[in-house]
Amino acid sequence: MIKNIIFDLGSVLVNVEYERFINLLNANGVSTNTYNNFFKGGAYRLLGYESGEISTDEFISKCLKGLDLKMEPNEYADAFNNMFSEITAMKKLVQKLAAENKYRLFLLSNTSPLHFEFIKKNFDYVNLLHKFALSYELKCLKPDSVIYEKTIEHLEIDPAESIFIDDLEVNCSAANQHGLNTICYNKNNHSEFEIIFNKLDYQN
Repeated sequence: MIKNIIFDLGSVLVNVEYERFINLLNANGVSTNTYNNFFKGGAYRLLGYESGEISTDEFISKCLKGLDLKMEPNEYADAFNNMFSEITAMKKLVQKLAAENKYRLFLLSNTSPLHFEFIKKNFDYVNLLHKFALSYELKCLKPDSVIYEKTIEHLEIDPAESIFIDDLEVNCSAANQHGLNTICYNKNNHSEFEIIFNKLDYQN
């Protein structure tokens, strides 16, 4: 019997629209090539912000230097957060599940303090979840094995009684190896997800 539903954040509960962030950087003199070299070349992840290795102030300082960006720290923070919008269908599902109070609702996400605090403030349905497993607090990232071990312990769940919903197959596959049931979510085909989810719900 399924008792726990664990959501990913980006591209599951909220859209991540990198273009908005890129456009703001472009407007401040950062070329797309510079952006790609820094963010897509691994430098961003290697900074260790999402895995809790550096502070927000350190992260912003490293980004400003790495992008050769002439912005105030608070301006960069605002730009960095300017990439999210709600996924309305998932918002409605979370609200429905919270109202029914049939399942414990959780979050497991690779995220950062800047992003998560912004999302909690601006997307109130995320606050309907009962508990969060966040990469920067757990000091590890999906799809590394250790984050699933820590999440199971942190959320105090039985994996066999839990569904993890993520948009990346690699993260779902890693979760499967730790006994979690999974659904790989495609935000562009929410109706298919609802069919799969409702079948699992019905089997309860």
